[in-house]
Amino acid sequence: MPSGHHTTPPPADLAVSTDVPVEISSDAGENGSTLLAALVPVETTLGLDLPLDPAVEAEIDQFAAIYPFPLDEFQHEAIRTFLHGESVMVTAPTGAGKTVVAEFGVYDAFKRTGRVLYTTPIKALSNQKFRDLRALHGDQVGLLTGDVTENREARVLVMTTEILRNMLLQSSWELDDVDCVIFDEIHYLADPERGTTWEEAIILCPEHIQLICLSATVSNADEIAGWISRTHRPIRLITHTKRPVPLALYYFHDGKLCEVVDHHGALVRDFPATGGEARRQSGRGPRRHGGERQAPLLDEPQPHELVDALHDQDLLPAIYFLFSRNDCQAYGERLAVMRPNLVKASQSIAIEAILQRYLDNLRPEDRELDQVQIITRLARRGIGFHHAGLLPVLKQLVEVLFSRGLMQVVFATDTLALGVNMPARTVIVGRMSKWDGRRRRILIPNEFQQMAGRAGRRGMDRFGHVVVPYSPWFTFRETLEVATGALHPVESAFAIRYNTVLNLWDPPHGERVRQMLQRSLAQYQTSQRVRLLERDLVEIGADIAGVDQGCLIGLDDGDNLLEEYQAIGRSLEAARHAERRVRDELGDVRTATEQARPWPEPGRTALRRVLRDAPAGLVVHSREHGWGVSVGRGGQGGIGRFLFRDGNALRSLMEYRQLDHLPGQRIDVPEALIEPPDERTDAAEVVGSDVLDELWRGVDALGLPDLDALAAEHRQREAERTHDRIVTLEHDLAQRVEQTRALIDTRANHPCHACAVRGEHRANLRRVDALERERNQLGEVLTRETDAEEVRIRGIIRGIRDVLHRFGYLRQGFPTPKADMLADVFDNDGLILCELVDRGALDRLSPDELAEVFSWFSFDRDYRYGNHFTMSDRLVALRQRLEDIEHEILGEERDHNLFISEGHNPSFYGPAFAWCRGRSMAEIGERIELSEGDLVLTFNKTIDLMRQVREMLADVIPEHSLRDSLMHAERRLRRGIVEQSLTLGFTSFAPVEEAPPDDDEQVDDGGQDDADLDGA
Repeated sequence: MPSGHHTTPPPADLAVSTDVPVEISSDAGENGSTLLAALVPVETTLGLDLPLDPAVEAEIDQFAAIYPFPLDEFQHEAIRTFLHGESVMVTAPTGAGKTVVAEFGVYDAFKRTGRVLYTTPIKALSNQKFRDLRALHGDQVGLLTGDVTENREARVLVMTTEILRNMLLQSSWELDDVDCVIFDEIHYLADPERGTTWEEAIILCPEHIQLICLSATVSNADEIAGWISRTHRPIRLITHTKRPVPLALYYFHDGKLCEVVDHHGALVRDFPATGGEARRQSGRGPRRHGGERQAPLLDEPQPHELVDALHDQDLLPAIYFLFSRNDCQAYGERLAVMRPNLVKASQSIAIEAILQRYLDNLRPEDRELDQVQIITRLARRGIGFHHAGLLPVLKQLVEVLFSRGLMQVVFATDTLALGVNMPARTVIVGRMSKWDGRRRRILIPNEFQQMAGRAGRRGMDRFGHVVVPYSPWFTFRETLEVATGALHPVESAFAIRYNTVLNLWDPPHGERVRQMLQRSLAQYQTSQRVRLLERDLVEIGADIAGVDQGCLIGLDDGDNLLEEYQAIGRSLEAARHAERRVRDELGDVRTATEQARPWPEPGRTALRRVLRDAPAGLVVHSREHGWGVSVGRGGQGGIGRFLFRDGNALRSLMEYRQLDHLPGQRIDVPEALIEPPDERTDAAEVVGSDVLDELWRGVDALGLPDLDALAAEHRQREAERTHDRIVTLEHDLAQRVEQTRALIDTRANHPCHACAVRGEHRANLRRVDALERERNQLGEVLTRETDAEEVRIRGIIRGIRDVLHRFGYLRQGFPTPKADMLADVFDNDGLILCELVDRGALDRLSPDELAEVFSWFSFDRDYRYGNHFTMSDRLVALRQRLEDIEHEILGEERDHNLFISEGHNPSFYGPAFAWCRGRSMAEIGERIELSEGDLVLTFNKTIDLMRQVREMLADVIPEHSLRDSLMHAERRLRRGIVEQSLTLGFTSFAPVEEAPPDDDEQVDDGGQDDADLDGA
């Protein structure tokens, strides 16, 4: 194995593109198309593209010997990639064994001098991973979660991703001796709360560090890997889609468990007209009398019906997913009434022992909490429920009992599907819709498959089972589409924060902040258009390179010869055009001379205006027939009927241009000649010769000129005038003809004229020219797109800079002393909290009041609940001042189109103060309609928020009096089940002793006494 392979980029022969990751897929269908491909894919042989180094293979074999099962090929390839010095990203279903790759990173660390950082998204997973690794490697494993610091200098350090991000921002030198960072559950990039932290950690991670990224199956893993390759270092993507335990899908309908997709992924049964009746009927108006009767609604299956069916077919234990905390508890209690005996006597003994162990670690009053009483009662019947509002100790109790096979059914919200290792034989997706904070919507395939992934226990079950009950609100087909649909892509949740900006700010313009924004996954996904343009430019360049260059028959300087030949062709075409132009001009001069007249001819408009209303007898002159007289309109169309002297003919003229003179005179016409019959063409037949002779004498008396004689004389004069012009044009034409003939001869004698592949050569040149033009156009578009993105990013930076200037954290682009405060507070509301500190708003508060104020920023649930607490006058005044500060900050942010700060929760108040004053959780629960778990989580976040501010003051203003108050406030919050929850999973259970508050902690509380806690 090459030395130093963990701290240097991969060698040239193994390097991959920084834009597109190398992807190795270990799975593809081999037995036909599978309907449920995402749940039951089939693995095929993996084609290796790395050299097989005997030393590397021996090391893999040595590591594999630790496990009681053989490693899968995707695990072999991922470890092989790591040992060749590359970063690796592994995507695989839950339970497929991707953690083995991370464990190799830890294993390999002990063979070298460097360190490994193992990151997880949440503290509970960090605690669990710490316990697992500590059991294997002893004191060489440490833990950092904010609440707990254990063996910080260990070779293997487990931490939350947030801790890693903070280290990279504030003390990046701590990673100088780190060879590898493991990012577990990297699909958390899409998490609204944690995604930004993950992106910042990857962006800031030093390039010398290899990454091991583990992810559940996602549809755009290649895009994520491409982003990592661009922002950090090349990474190899290895996808594995084969589930270790194949799944089958069932539809519970009419009291029966019906398999609809088998474990091979084939559709074996269909219910085309089932489900959704209630939704269809709700869209109709009232049924009219005598109208069609609506289909009767079926009741939704009850939980005990599904559990009975699963029990009868030996498909328990099961996780029953719902999307309501209240439903989880209600379903559990209802099932306990209907199915009281889900456990055996031997299991009851084990359950009782575990319950007693947990209860012994609770204070007497905590054992009386409703949650504790309900959970223990249900647990004795083999039933549990699990949701975010459950006390952490109770969540762990349920997890322990279920993982040991002592619970047969757990009703849970979908939060259980994230991270917690609780596989079951069967998963029931009890609802196909959920409230996402804005609306109720149908599940997306990602959510369904995340829950379905809990079905099937590796090494225990041959198959996993996923059950969906009939619903009157959703059709079977809709359910099937969700279960078998393509996964939605992971989308970045990146959002810039003030502390990140100030930690990276380099005066005066914040160039490093701009680079951070440009390197984010959000920007990478937003810039897809730019990447497509770049890819198109590369492809055009390849197309140009692929066109044959030069002469195709081997003549020297073939391109120039062809260009010369084409230039001759262009000259010949120009000569022919010039010849045609001179010839046409000569013809025009001759025609004009031959047709010239000494009088102006009337235009069409003038003739139409005169002839439209002219009476019979109007004298006209025809180009062809001489002088004549109008006799009417006629019935054959045209411009009218006329009598002409030549042969006394009656003629209909069809076009105005047939008349060339209109003297404006008229004579009287016999009545018989006005509008003569159309069939008559000889006027003598109409009125007789004598009458006609009299008519023409009248015309002669008008003294009309001999226009033909005048025209002949005029043309003779015109011919004399244009003689020289015609001679010149004839000479010019002769020259043009000779020039054209010469070019024809030159072209015929050129080497390219007789070439059989001249057309292909010309097509190649045209193709290259067209590609060059297209490349230039795309280059211009790319420049515009890139400039637009640059303008957008600089707009964000300018907005943040202006807000920070407004509140005094920057001055003329340079950080002020206040900037150090905000740089150390990582909460989204850090700017509000720092303003409260800087303006002295918190200085006179007691520790209990401080905890209360910080708790207003810690409760993040958005729903209605009853609250019967009241606040003291001092806290009311403080809240008013807080709202003024928030109004300033939020208004300034909105003016700059920023949405960073969130502000306090106006409806949450009272519990933290009461807890600090010694009230029990049960007493607090009587005053506010929140679960004990929600309160504990809020207190935990409050402690973390106060710790951030306290540690900030220790670094920036160590003499500040607020430091001691915050320390006392943390201590007063950290008691009982709150203290227990902070170390849950890290330490083994031990009785929690609780002492009364110290005398020196009884500081000024602003006059608030216990009466203030009782509410109105």
